[in-house]
Amino acid sequence: MNRSRRQKMIMELMKVNGQVSSKELAEEFNVSTMTVNRDLNELAREGKLNLIHGGAEAIETDKIEYPMSIKELTQINEKQAIGKFCDKLIKPDTSVFIEAGTTTLAAAKEIYDKENCTFFTNSLLVMNILSKYEQIDLHTVPGQYRELSQGFLGIKTAEYVKNYNFDYCIVGAEGIGIQSGVSLIDEDDAMTKIAVMKQSKCKILVVDSSKFTKQYMYKIGEVSDFDYIITDNQVCESVYKEMKEKTNFIVVNATD
Repeated sequence: MNRSRRQKMIMELMKVNGQVSSKELAEEFNVSTMTVNRDLNELAREGKLNLIHGGAEAIETDKIEYPMSIKELTQINEKQAIGKFCDKLIKPDTSVFIEAGTTTLAAAKEIYDKENCTFFTNSLLVMNILSKYEQIDLHTVPGQYRELSQGFLGIKTAEYVKNYNFDYCIVGAEGIGIQSGVSLIDEDDAMTKIAVMKQSKCKILVVDSSKFTKQYMYKIGEVSDFDYIITDNQVCESVYKEMKEKTNFIVVNATD
């Protein structure tokens, strides 16, 4: 990957996460940390980011939503570890709704072989993954396709799920905080998640640590509305203590 392409990817990752690590970028691009640091120094000189110890951070918060193709490149190990913990929660002979998102996709990859489970999803990515396994009882739902989410959302989806009762739902979010609650950028996405949560006995929120303290316009609930919130071990201690008081807050080790 040439310098121009690397720097473009660095800025895309920065917009999603708010900051980047030199070490993680070096591993992602298969180059030395010295090469990555030269890229970061050049971008800093151009006024595109701020240098911090061990990496760089965005100059200002960008609340533009980015496509799944970019989101899938971030927090890969963390999302996989979160997905593996979901496998411990889901019981056999149950129904599971897996919402659209890259962390929920990671969960789908881990729980697909749960015995006698029925899976529902509005995610095209989840459908593509789970449809490869013939033994799965898999259902999709109607709605308007949204490219950024790569899923089916909106009024038709919300109305459809009212006909079902799910044992579990696995949902993601863009922002989470004690005061701001759990929030999203898109209104239709939020409407759909609220409808799915309402029809589910056990609500599981899967979010990597980059989502904490961020907030967006469309709120889907309070922290306490979820039976489990699962994240990675990069979450700060103060956030951990606050969240632990409100719900079953699970922190997983991304190196497991």
